[in-house]
Amino acid sequence: MNTRTNIIIKVAFLVFASCSIITKSEAQRPEELMIEANTLYNESAYDSAARIYESIINKGYSSATLYYNLGNTYYKLRNYPLAILYYEKSLKLDPNNVDTKHNIEIAKAFISDKIEEVPEFFLKTWWNKLGNIFTINTWAIISLIIFGLLLLCLFLYLTARTRALKKSMFFSSLLMIILVVGTFSISLKKYNYIKNYDEGIIIIPTITVKSSPSSSSVDLFVLHEGSKVKILDETDKWGKIKIANGSTGWLPTSAMIKY
Repeated sequence: MNTRTNIIIKVAFLVFASCSIITKSEAQRPEELMIEANTLYNESAYDSAARIYESIINKGYSSATLYYNLGNTYYKLRNYPLAILYYEKSLKLDPNNVDTKHNIEIAKAFISDKIEEVPEFFLKTWWNKLGNIFTINTWAIISLIIFGLLLLCLFLYLTARTRALKKSMFFSSLLMIILVVGTFSISLKKYNYIKNYDEGIIIIPTITVKSSPSSSSVDLFVLHEGSKVKILDETDKWGKIKIANGSTGWLPTSAMIKY
């Protein structure tokens, strides 16, 4: 009887201890988990670090630094497709990070496909560079500040007692309207870019891109793991993609991870 009691007590203790560990792990703040993962990374425990970084993401948290660190971890694990994926996710949030840009180019050197990009129209390139000067939060703040200045200009225009001041505030208001529309458009564009999962990274060794969403359709070209695609359309299990050289086709959505 005593033996059975001891066994039951030990089992109960182990269950309680396990639950306590799980509860403690789940209760940890993202900052604490980040420090733990960084420590494991510095100790070359890359598998464990990757699991903790992923757990932070699974909790609903995201940041350019988190994705960058996870990209570095997968690079160390020689999983170059996932390294590229998380570098790309980091660049979405912080497009001017020099280290991320540098690391993604290094990771791309290890993938098979070397796709030449079609040059963009210069106005589109200029607009994208303008939008990448600041983060989405900064652009939103700028929009609010300019909107406040617009209201001030309109107030001064309506209350102006001299013709010169009224004329000055009229043209200032027009300028503020243009700037508000411009900065708001940039903020909206960046918001949609971050929130829309319309890009992907190929995660299987080799995939044949088809002419239509069917395995029996015509073969167009082959992509390898790590290649970046733009997602144009989706059906139940297929996605219409476009690569940097302008070529388009269909492939199974299971062949890529969207971001």
